Amino acid sequence: MTGLLQDLRYALRQLRKSPGFTAAIVITLTLAVGGNTAIFSVINAVMLRTLPGRDPGRLVLLKWKAKNIPKTRGSSSYANCPPGSGPAAEARDIISGVPLDAGACSFSLPFFDQLRSDPKVFSDVAAFVPAELSVNSEGRTSRVRGLFVSGEFFSTLGVRPAIGRFFDRRDDSEGATPTIVVSHGFWQSKLGGDGAALGKQILIGKTLFTVLGVTAPEFAQLDPGLRCDIWMPLASKTKVPPYSPNENKADAIWMELIGRLKAGISTGQAASAVSTAFAASTTSGPEAIFKSEDAPHIELASAAHGLATLRRFFSRALFALLTAVALVLLISCVNIAGLMLVRSAARRKELGVRVALGATRGKIISQLLTESLLLAFAGGTVGMAFGVFGARILVSFFSRNWPMPLELDISPDARVFTFTLLVSVVVGVAFGLIPAFLSGQPDLVSTLKAEPGSAMAGMSRNLAFGSLIVIIQIAFTMPILAGAGLLARTLANLRAENIGFNAQRLLVFQIDSTYSRKNRATLYRDLQQQIRSLPGIVSVSRSAGALLSDGGMAAPIFSNDQPGLRVRAHSLPMSSDFLTTMGIPLREGRIFGDEDSARARSKEVPTQVVVNETLVRKLFDLHDPLGKYFHLGSASGPDYEIIGVVGDAKYDSVRDAVWPTVYMPIGDWNGPMNFEVRTGIEPNALMPEIQSAVAHFDSNLLIEDMKTETVQIDEDLYQERLISALSGLFAALALVVACVGIYGLLAFQVARRTQEIGIRLALGALPQDTLRFFLGRAAVLAIVGTVTGCTVALGVTRYIQSFLFGVKPADPFTLIAAAVLLIGVALIASYIPARRATKVDPMVALRYE
Repeated sequence: MTGLLQDLRYALRQLRKSPGFTAAIVITLTLAVGGNTAIFSVINAVMLRTLPGRDPGRLVLLKWKAKNIPKTRGSSSYANCPPGSGPAAEARDIISGVPLDAGACSFSLPFFDQLRSDPKVFSDVAAFVPAELSVNSEGRTSRVRGLFVSGEFFSTLGVRPAIGRFFDRRDDSEGATPTIVVSHGFWQSKLGGDGAALGKQILIGKTLFTVLGVTAPEFAQLDPGLRCDIWMPLASKTKVPPYSPNENKADAIWMELIGRLKAGISTGQAASAVSTAFAASTTSGPEAIFKSEDAPHIELASAAHGLATLRRFFSRALFALLTAVALVLLISCVNIAGLMLVRSAARRKELGVRVALGATRGKIISQLLTESLLLAFAGGTVGMAFGVFGARILVSFFSRNWPMPLELDISPDARVFTFTLLVSVVVGVAFGLIPAFLSGQPDLVSTLKAEPGSAMAGMSRNLAFGSLIVIIQIAFTMPILAGAGLLARTLANLRAENIGFNAQRLLVFQIDSTYSRKNRATLYRDLQQQIRSLPGIVSVSRSAGALLSDGGMAAPIFSNDQPGLRVRAHSLPMSSDFLTTMGIPLREGRIFGDEDSARARSKEVPTQVVVNETLVRKLFDLHDPLGKYFHLGSASGPDYEIIGVVGDAKYDSVRDAVWPTVYMPIGDWNGPMNFEVRTGIEPNALMPEIQSAVAHFDSNLLIEDMKTETVQIDEDLYQERLISALSGLFAALALVVACVGIYGLLAFQVARRTQEIGIRLALGALPQDTLRFFLGRAAVLAIVGTVTGCTVALGVTRYIQSFLFGVKPADPFTLIAAAVLLIGVALIASYIPARRATKVDPMVALRYE
């Protein structure tokens, strides 16, 4: 114990004697450890934390796969399905006649009933359907995120309520009293946060739901990070807007299933047993959706960490960023190794004296280890605080660039503390001990006889190694800068992409009329006229979906002229002035009017529609499409007549190619309505007036997501903005770490060469010669490091090719710009110690040491 205290006191004195060295090590560790801790904290929250219920490792999410797309009556797919399945693989929710891929997480009600009636595999199995709902509580209407769940949902998860009780099978049945379970946050913010909330009634659509229970505050959402406010029985789905009937047929897949494996049943055994039942139920009978040769089967994805929505959207970005900060960590390691080696060379005489006085090699290593532990503790502690703060900033940035609020728990847990400790030990201790082993047993005679002026002779080998370290730092920084540059150019290219319509001075928002007493058939049309009469408004239109909002409706189109041809297309119900308001040009024919919208309600005559040029190319091979007919949804579906052709416009995402698109009359659209408002002035200035006009028109109308189209586009590019901004941040971090290393190494070299510099100046050398010498040396190292780094960057940047748009991984402009920036920053970092060398007083320098 006494020896440890002596080592500790001696280490503190040594570190105090070299404040510049100590500060360089601590700053380097703080940046490296903090960056890695921040990214790992987010990865931990999104991917690694398990659900807090009973034995979450036994929970599995069911997912089917087949060789072909199923033939369904109707289907719904959701973004929380694990990667490689269905429309969610394209990062959006699409409800269509058939899924867009031969794999999804949606199942039919009969298959669910079959699973829960046969308890051979699962001890519990539950169904759920995500939903966005408008609720009226305490006289206030708000938009919430909810789940329709079967009665076994909460028991399957193995969780208990904070107050009240959860659903059971009796609550999820026809004729049961409409009940609801609310989240702890909703209970506190909307219901007063007291026990009196039980039994209160919440209006959803035209139905009053009674609050049955409240989830515990520690209850993690089934979809981590995404808030869920309310849970309702599946049987009540028909009682809330849009009042769609429950699909009870085997060829309608619309619900997701989660199961708890029975004790002793492995995932493989369960998947095999359930696959047999699934194949039998989906390949036979009049409602079969597959053929036997399609080989439909079930895969069981672990649900221990919850659903996969955020993992799907952010996992690639997070791991790319983790790679970037790992490179920063590597640069930091090289930094610390270089500084330690140079310092050990400067301490050769001190170590020799200690050996001469009887210190063993173990004692020397113990002393160096104590110093390394102190540095690791200081850098790791500050880095931990820096990482926690950085993680909060990251989550805040994610929330601002995500369509819905995120509620990620990034508080440090044992996993984060362990990760930070390991990083600190590896970087601080392991590289701190390298000098002790590389220095070997000092030669006492040569060390003790060394004159002060000959210190450099003993340091020459380590200084040469220090130069190599500078080159390595710059080489590792180069791919981070190049990657950040490529991602920044990708974002610029996407923002400059031709989207096919005029996004300037365009305001978009959605209206939910759930609680309005007026007839929807006339309400939206009258409201459109009301908004159009406001000063500063150029035009107003309505549509069933918003362009570039990562969602929409899709279905196959069948040509009457070519019965075997099928084209996948988007469809968009809209008012007659939509194309004019959006600025989508008419190429030929005409746009339907209000009278055509009235005709759309009739099934006896073909619906007149407008299509884009891409659909014309794919379906009619550039032949005149006007007056031609096609079927939508199926070969025997209703007839649609083409009366006009418009220019191509991006539908769901700026990054995606233009889809074939059908613009059809909106008719009696029954869901929430999107409004597009073209303004003559800055649209932000008109937001309060529009909100006031809507409230005056009908106070029960709920306005959602009012924003400019440019903001909508920015939200569509959230992933690209996220990756570009964070890669730029970590590129800057890598630059700072490299600068600290270059500055610290050169400053230490200048300090140790003070006597040599003084002798040169005393013999007539000019200060500018000294400055030129050190800057020239730094420039050579920077150029060699940059050239080496370009080779590394060419090998690394190809791994981010999937993130790029309009630029290649080996883009020469980006590589040259990164190289110039890196060389410039290296010279700036070198200038301060080089300038200090010119200020050396020869008389003081000759007495140095």
